[in-house]
Amino acid sequence: MQRVQARPTVVHQAPPVPPGPITAERYVSPAWAAREATNLWPRAWLFAGLEGDVAEPGQYVTFDIGRESVIVARADDGTLAASYNSCQHRGMRLTNGQGCAKSIVCGYHGWTYRPDGRLVVVPDNDRFAGGVDRARHSLQRVRVEAWGGLVFVCMDPDAAPLRSWLGGVAERVEPYRLEDMVLVGDQTVRLECNWKAVFDNFGELYHVEHIHPQHALLFDCPTALIELFANGHTGVVIDGHTVNTRLPVPEEPNFFMRHQMKVLGIDPAAYNGRILDFRRDVQKVRREVAPGLGFDYDRLSDERLSDIEQYNLFPNTMITVQPDSALLMRARPHPTDPNVCFWDKLTFRMAPDASVAERAGLPYEPHPSTLFEQPSRPEHDEFDQEDIIAGRKTMTITIDQDVHYIRDVQRGMHSRGFRAARLCDDEVRVQHYHDWLDAVMGVR
Repeated sequence: MQRVQARPTVVHQAPPVPPGPITAERYVSPAWAAREATNLWPRAWLFAGLEGDVAEPGQYVTFDIGRESVIVARADDGTLAASYNSCQHRGMRLTNGQGCAKSIVCGYHGWTYRPDGRLVVVPDNDRFAGGVDRARHSLQRVRVEAWGGLVFVCMDPDAAPLRSWLGGVAERVEPYRLEDMVLVGDQTVRLECNWKAVFDNFGELYHVEHIHPQHALLFDCPTALIELFANGHTGVVIDGHTVNTRLPVPEEPNFFMRHQMKVLGIDPAAYNGRILDFRRDVQKVRREVAPGLGFDYDRLSDERLSDIEQYNLFPNTMITVQPDSALLMRARPHPTDPNVCFWDKLTFRMAPDASVAERAGLPYEPHPSTLFEQPSRPEHDEFDQEDIIAGRKTMTITIDQDVHYIRDVQRGMHSRGFRAARLCDDEVRVQHYHDWLDAVMGVR
């Protein structure tokens, strides 16, 4: 059978600086981390939470990034509001986690704020000379916008609007209707590595064949299409429901394929000797059976019914999308230690909808594998990397495999024998990202 050749890299906008070295300093130096707190985090749009968590007036979530903390809330008038999580009296951090309240009260001296940050109560106001000007001493506001069911904040008043900043990535992701998916998992792992080390890991496929052998049974990473967007964003599109180009074509479907065939009602024996036809047929069958299963694929091309797409949003968020599911992951720095970070993982699934079948005039017959209970929001689960290594926790087999290696990447960067990365063509997304990072940081 004829095999597909590797696809090219598409550059939508080159970085504003020429390619430069990716030095160890940026991963291990406290001074570099301090510069990020000044030059990077305040200047970028940052994923801060889910619209569903602040759907009703009074609901709020806190978003911590390094030493900074922001409160995102739904105001009384239904608009989104974001404020620095710092009482204007003595700087006390007001809240942690998430909740719902008419007011947020400082536990130290009782100063009280509305969810939108307005100061409404100052105990013993007459004891302040001239009284406290409540408007002037309300919480300091932060820009906030929503896209695709996700809430982003930006501390830079002069930054471009969110949709403009997302650019081409937004166009790629929007047809998957992330805003209609249901959150089914919420995890955070504490990793012994710099936040960029783990983010880099999800910016290249060079390591996949070495530590993720299971991917070769369902994806063709060597022919992936790589895209380099403006503002440091990157993307990759990988053919799915096929086999790795570098491997012999098997005569019979492997167990991953047989599982997919069972879900779609396809006879595995029909593909003996014709494995490479499976990807095309998955697209056709999914399109045909989707309405009866309760799924609407009208906004998705045929290729998107079989393949997997991943987009890295500068500076620290990654979104992986497939027709009926999505994965959002985010790297956050430790407040003081550049050798530690927090890796957040949110898992989404599209719930089958009987009205889709009704509109198509078909009986609604969802497959058991697509059905799941929709309880209240899943609880946030936080743990250390040792919990994954010991098998007490899992973030999927692929991420678990990455976790096993990432701390040794960080350790190696401290060596006198390591100065800068030497990247191959498959790692062009990493280079693109770091060139934009250098530009934002003012390094070059």
